[in-house]
Amino acid sequence: MSDHYCSPLTWALLRILRRTRVLSHLNFTVRARFGNTSLPVPVNGGVGMNLLVQDEPWMAVLLTGLLRSFQGAFIDVGVNVGQTLCKVKALDPARSYFGFEPNPVCIHYAQELVQLHGYAHATVIPIGLSDHDGLLQLELHSANSDDSSATTVADFRPGFNVHRRFIIPVRKYASVSSELAIGRVGVVKIDVEGGEREVLLGMEDQLRTDRAAVILEILPPGRHSMRLTRQQEVEELFARAGYTLHRIAWQDGGLRLERMLGPIGVHDDQSLSNYVALPQERTDDVLKALIQR
Repeated sequence: MSDHYCSPLTWALLRILRRTRVLSHLNFTVRARFGNTSLPVPVNGGVGMNLLVQDEPWMAVLLTGLLRSFQGAFIDVGVNVGQTLCKVKALDPARSYFGFEPNPVCIHYAQELVQLHGYAHATVIPIGLSDHDGLLQLELHSANSDDSSATTVADFRPGFNVHRRFIIPVRKYASVSSELAIGRVGVVKIDVEGGEREVLLGMEDQLRTDRAAVILEILPPGRHSMRLTRQQEVEELFARAGYTLHRIAWQDGGLRLERMLGPIGVHDDQSLSNYVALPQERTDDVLKALIQR
């Protein structure tokens, strides 16, 4: 499987343009293929290249199974430049999609992507989700304005340079769901670089009611006690809500889900960062449906 959604030649040219610093002065589109769908992808001053990287080969397979098994809106927490948006709409164009993204550069790009591709029932909301309504500081850890490693968790990456900080609005999911008329939630994806604890706390009541599937990234705690504490609190939240947690793996070109029978524990393996949480009462049936694909 290719590492990119565009052709190898296109990617090679993009890398040359970026390396020579010409890319930041150019706006153009390239063709990319998501599943059976070929789409124009804007690259605006370098923003949009993240959309062309195939770094989660398991995502389309997992989404296909979960979208069939769980009815209701798709909630994308951490849109970045629309990586998950494009996959969801390629698989299920009629599915209601609500994406939450606080980075203004990414907000603008994702909203333009919705318009360019004519996505129906797709809404990008310019806020982050948390466990309270208020303001937080977003830290970017690279010079890229669409930095996918941006975080609202202070000192989440000790020793890393912070290239930029700015204030963003955040709200609890319960505070916005009725305003947006989201209704029943089917699948949630959370990729917020350490902030998943707060997102889940703000959505806990909705998960208890709707019994949605949750795809999320939990970055390795390594030797950081703060990360370990946050990881444990996420595990406890799923346990009290009646969910089973499964680690996602891509093995020999196929999806594999490993049920976590104990705590995730301490590790520093980046490849062990992706999980899916399933309602306990539906776990066996959903896993069987995924395996039969």
